[in-house]
Amino acid sequence: MIEEANDIIKISGRIDSTNATQFEEEMLAFDIKGDVTIDARELEYISSAGLRVFLKLKKKADANVNVTNVSPEIYDIFEVTGFTSILNVKKALRNMSVNGLEVIGKGATGTVYRIDNETIIKVFNENVGLNLINNEGKKAKAAFIFGVPTAISYDTVKVGNCYGVIYELLNAKDLLTIIRNDKEHIEEHVKNFALKIKSMHQIEVDDTFNDIKQGTIDYLGSLEGLICSADEVKKIRAVIGNIPDRNTFIHGDAHIGNVMVQKGEYMFIDLSSSGKGHPILDLVSMCSCFKLSQSLSQEAREAREITRGFSLSEIELIWNTFFKTYLGTNDENYLKKAEEQILAVTYSRIILAAVAIPGLFSENKLESFKSKAIEYYDKGLKPICF
Repeated sequence: MIEEANDIIKISGRIDSTNATQFEEEMLAFDIKGDVTIDARELEYISSAGLRVFLKLKKKADANVNVTNVSPEIYDIFEVTGFTSILNVKKALRNMSVNGLEVIGKGATGTVYRIDNETIIKVFNENVGLNLINNEGKKAKAAFIFGVPTAISYDTVKVGNCYGVIYELLNAKDLLTIIRNDKEHIEEHVKNFALKIKSMHQIEVDDTFNDIKQGTIDYLGSLEGLICSADEVKKIRAVIGNIPDRNTFIHGDAHIGNVMVQKGEYMFIDLSSSGKGHPILDLVSMCSCFKLSQSLSQEAREAREITRGFSLSEIELIWNTFFKTYLGTNDENYLKKAEEQILAVTYSRIILAAVAIPGLFSENKLESFKSKAIEYYDKGLKPICF
């Protein structure tokens, strides 16, 4: 009925009034220190007598009790009795195959397949862990509840050695593709996108979403000794610390490749980096994609998916149209000040790629980003103007 392996307690068979006392004796005999993980993969049934043992275990541990790999039938018992609010109960993931399914998209973290006319599955790369995937699903559901236009996520599954998340199928095209195929109306498309982003930034969220500003400040410490001195890290942290605190929903990677258009309605996808904070923390995505691309060679621009197929003048038009529409002004002095602040935040955040994605930028490029962020600090920090 019970065995322990690698700090995980495995339970199996049926637990009811006939053996609950024995189950209790064996469970409470373990030397429990901190969180407890119980693998219920082979548990066939549990009665109220067995559930009460979990309460005693929870009290003894005085920590989290995680019950994993629970079958749908057993999960229903935990849920209907209220134990899912007491214990951390996780269903066993069902296995799926994507053999024969149509590939409808591919990104840095995984591949998207069409299951049927109503659902798709995003299969993450093998190196993407379950915690990160569950976090994306959790954020997508929470964002939907708060009113962020996004696809509904249904379930997390296993696909071979990888994990996947099932979403509703949006009968839509991504805005990047739409603009590529309709360059005569670049300004119109980008203006609509900018207004949609601005509208999204009116949504306030709770602590379900992490504080992007604080997370960035904390993460910047990892640059010390890598590409920054302690004093340089202090200055770059100050640039981020100068940003006002807000509870605004932040997508985290809000560019034209991460929004789908369905019958004129804009739906945001890929919420794995979402959080809360000041809108400037979201504008860095479009800034890094298009403003910073203006200094790249044509070859370098063509190597990037987001700018492939666009001329330099089109890239400039996309950024300028987005930037001016979002801020709602043509005042050149105001725009110059706002763009300088957005660039400073962009430089301060983009150098984190040195840790997150080694090799993404050359040492010279990272040194340039760092120098520009510090130059902004040295001129004297001013309040964010929008």
